[in-house]
Amino acid sequence: ALPAAGVAAFRGGAAIAVVGQPRAPSLPRPVGCRVARVNDGCRVKIFYPAGESGAPDAPYCLDGRATSDGMAGLVGFRQLGLSFLLAHLADARSGCGLDAQPAAERCPLLVYSHGFGGNADMASYFLSELAAAGAVVAAVEHTDGTASNTVLADGSTLPFSPGRLSRSEQLDRRAAELVHTATWAREQSGLPPLGETYLGGHSYGGPAALLAASRLDPCRGLVLHDPALGMGRPLPVPARTVSFTSDEYDAAGVRCGETYHCRGAF
Repeated sequence: ALPAAGVAAFRGGAAIAVVGQPRAPSLPRPVGCRVARVNDGCRVKIFYPAGESGAPDAPYCLDGRATSDGMAGLVGFRQLGLSFLLAHLADARSGCGLDAQPAAERCPLLVYSHGFGGNADMASYFLSELAAAGAVVAAVEHTDGTASNTVLADGSTLPFSPGRLSRSEQLDRRAAELVHTATWAREQSGLPPLGETYLGGHSYGGPAALLAASRLDPCRGLVLHDPALGMGRPLPVPARTVSFTSDEYDAAGVRCGETYHCRGAF
C-alpha cells in the first residue's frame, strides 16, 4: 500500500491536473438547454438554438456527483476508491443557458441515444455544437439499465444495471423511448419550431436508433457514431444513414449507410 503521504500527493496532483477541465466549447451562437421527463418515462436533455445569451449556465451533469460516480464505476475507478478522478465533471460548465429563450427559426429535430454505460450528459459538448449549427437535439437517458446512472419517474435512482433486462428487451425499451421522445418533443413549448425528425446514437445507441427508425414515420435519416451493430438485430437501414467511425471500429470493418472513418478518433 502507498504511504499516506503518497496517497495525498497523488490525490493532490490529480486535483490540480483537472483544474478547468473539461473546457466548454466556444459556440458561435447562444445555445439553450432544458431538462425534462417524457411523460412518465425517461429523462431527456434538450439542446437548442437560443434567441439570446445571459441565461444561467446549465449543469453538465444532471445529477452532479452521482453522475460522475456512476461513470467512475463503469471504468473501475469507484471499485478502486478512485472516484475522485472523475469528480470534477460534477461541477463542469456546459456552456449552455439553462431554459434560455429559444430562437425563432425552424430547426430539424435530432433524437439521440447514448451508448452502453452512457447517459444524457456524456455527449453534451458535441450536441451543443450541433445546436449551435441550427438543430434541436434531444439526448435521451434510457431506463433499460444501461445508463451509468439515472433517476426514474418515481424519484428512485437506477444505477448501471445491464442485467435488468434481456438484450432484446433493452433494445425494445430504447427504441420505444426514442420514438416517444420524437413525438413528445413536438408538443412542447419553450423550443424553436421543429422541422424534420432525425435519429442518432453512439455505440449501443446505434442499433437502438436503427430499430426506432423502423417504427417512426416519418424519420428523415440517421446519424450514428461507432454503431455497435453486433449488439443489435439484423435490420435493413430504413432511412438515409450516415455513420462516423473511430480507428477501432473502422479496423473492425463496421459500416452502416454512408460511413466515414475519423482518423485518430477513439
